Amino acid sequence: MKKIVLLFLIIQTLFGAVIDKTIVEGNTTIYKNLLQKLNESNNTQGFSLEKSLLNELIYFEPKQHFYEKKYKVAQSKEEFEALIIDAIKNMHKLSIYEQKVKSFSKKIKTIEEEILLLEKNSSKLLGFELQDAFYHRQLSFYKDLVAKEKEQLEKLKKTITLSIKKVSFNESTIKKEFKMLQAKIAKKAELLEKIKINIEQAELTNNKIAVQILQKKLKKEKKRFENLTYKLFALQFELFLEKIIHKDIHAFKEEKNLSKIAQKYQILTPLQIKNYMLPFLLKLEKEYMGQIKTFAGSSKQEFEEFVGNIWNFLNRPLFHINDSPISIFKIIFSLFVFALGFFLGSFYKRKVTKLATSKTAFTQATKTLLANLGYYIIVIVAFFVALHVLGVELSSLALVAGALSVGIGFGLQNVVANFVSGLILMFERSIKVGDYIEIGEYQGYVTDIRMRSTTIKTNDNIDIVIPNQNFIKNNVINWTMNDRIKRFAIPFGVEYGTDARKVIKVIKEALMHSEYRKFIIDNALYETKVIMTEMGESSVNFELLVWVKGADKIDRPKRTKSLFLVLIYETLRKHNIEIPFPQRDIHIKTINGVLQIKEDSKQGK
Repeated sequence: MKKIVLLFLIIQTLFGAVIDKTIVEGNTTIYKNLLQKLNESNNTQGFSLEKSLLNELIYFEPKQHFYEKKYKVAQSKEEFEALIIDAIKNMHKLSIYEQKVKSFSKKIKTIEEEILLLEKNSSKLLGFELQDAFYHRQLSFYKDLVAKEKEQLEKLKKTITLSIKKVSFNESTIKKEFKMLQAKIAKKAELLEKIKINIEQAELTNNKIAVQILQKKLKKEKKRFENLTYKLFALQFELFLEKIIHKDIHAFKEEKNLSKIAQKYQILTPLQIKNYMLPFLLKLEKEYMGQIKTFAGSSKQEFEEFVGNIWNFLNRPLFHINDSPISIFKIIFSLFVFALGFFLGSFYKRKVTKLATSKTAFTQATKTLLANLGYYIIVIVAFFVALHVLGVELSSLALVAGALSVGIGFGLQNVVANFVSGLILMFERSIKVGDYIEIGEYQGYVTDIRMRSTTIKTNDNIDIVIPNQNFIKNNVINWTMNDRIKRFAIPFGVEYGTDARKVIKVIKEALMHSEYRKFIIDNALYETKVIMTEMGESSVNFELLVWVKGADKIDRPKRTKSLFLVLIYETLRKHNIEIPFPQRDIHIKTINGVLQIKEDSKQGK
């Protein structure tokens, strides 16, 4: 790539056009001779652009002129205000001329780049060079104007500085005059608006005479309005001077007010304030208030401006929602409110958990209900507050939700169903945290009930998350809904020929004298029984019906059932009561060459 660029530059040097400095930096004599040659040429139709540019260069007459004005040290408040107004006008001129310098410098750069791209014998070359010469002439003129206006502004600043010592400033008088002038400016602004409306009405009715009269009146009133704003700026400048003369720290506040007035009434642009006004004010502050105090005050002001700029940036609208402007600050603050809601909800949940642990009056179910409900209420409230902070009206949100309700109903019907089911479970309390339940193929403790799902922990220490609507639609067995008492039915069988009454007696006696007596209930309401259920194919079948209390026994039914089976088995062995098992005899024989098998069932020991 570098080689290609280098090759292009070499080709341009050999074959491209070169800017003729004689033409660009020429004088009137050169341009007159060149114009004469063009007029004498046979081409009468061509060179129209070149001839026009040459005439402009020969008879160059700038539109702006510099008028030097001599200033005298003010002896009165009125003369001082006139100096301030002259300074404003000078700053306007200086700003315009500096913009002209920038504009022509840019034009010169562009056209000289175009010249370098032309061929040496191009017909456009002379026109481009003359245009470049014209821009250089304009640039030189405006640079000269900028230098003269800067020199005049410096003289004006010195005159103002000397006048400060000659003129006295009374704060109360200035403020009184300031308020009266503000009222006049407000009335004048209303008058200008009325004239603009009248002009529009005259234009609509095609009344050209009225339009001309009103436009002249508007121009005249605008000039008066401008003079009033200049006067207001001068009064604010006097308030600033009154503070710095008395070394009052509030001078920096008045300086800020001066910038505000300049921008509000378009007296000075932000660039003019920065380049011309503020350096002069800083010089006055240093002269009257001292270097240290000025540095401290200006630093504070700069910091306030920096903070103000950040604040304005954060509050700048990024987009609108239903005519509500959404800014960066609103987004950040609403996210903060929402995050704070989550934090407070989590904090509340932890506190309720600790309270329930320390207070015996709180059950596990009550603790979970209070913790979850409080948490969700806090988060939902935080969500709506965050929307309000963001500027989203809840009424407009309701309209949007109504418009999308059908889609939400179909798309999120399971979510909504689980949410409503969760509320029902929490308030109905048919299932509570700590209950041992059975739903479908799952058994376990209820460890948590949330808005969408419920968690149960099995005896194998496996957490199963089940959607809440399953508890509403399906049958649920709650083993511990009201108490911790359950009846176990333990089946067993003995051989035929065994005394049934003896079996009932020995099993009951063994149970009553066993170590399991402490968790067995045996009274009129909950009676322990051994009953014969059937005479089966291979055995006489019985069932031990025993009432058991205690969560550790009820919640582990297989383990509890195993205890009673072991007891029955050992008791039957101790009393030589046989426990039968199925036994079959198979008879194999051949009849007429065909193998036949006959199976006979037989009670076995």
